[in-house]
Amino acid sequence: MTKFKIFAALFVLLMITPVYAEKIAFVDVKKVWSESKEVEKERKKVEALLKKSQEELKAKEAEVIKIQEKIKREAKMATEEAQAMMLEEYQKKALELQKMAGQKEKELAEKDAAAQEEFLAKVRKIVMKIAIQKGYDMVIPAEQTLYYNDKFDITKAVIAEINK
Repeated sequence: MTKFKIFAALFVLLMITPVYAEKIAFVDVKKVWSESKEVEKERKKVEALLKKSQEELKAKEAEVIKIQEKIKREAKMATEEAQAMMLEEYQKKALELQKMAGQKEKELAEKDAAAQEEFLAKVRKIVMKIAIQKGYDMVIPAEQTLYYNDKFDITKAVIAEINK
């Protein structure tokens, strides 16, 4: 029985040892995101696209409003056929405005998602490079831990590398 206890203790010790032998680092992905010059450039591009889209939508909205005002002015004097044509034109332009707004929103969302994906891929490569250079076996996002010692935080190194 004593040999079994010794063997069991050695087995447990051998199983636990590799866990402690691993060198683990942490990276604050949110901080990398917020302090990246690349993200700031991309944000400005998206803002410029958003502004352009808003201007295009305002122009289309102005057309719709112009038709709506025309209907208000001329509806009383127009024939039923002319009123129907004006209403049809208004509905057509309003639908075009809605489609355009949806399309612009989708375009911006797709460009934003692609930029985020590209940035995160770049961060992964940099994290891997730093981990290999410093001999870390594993890098965990800081957001997924309750506590970690700052000496294992590679966030500053990742930010410095990404902002080169």
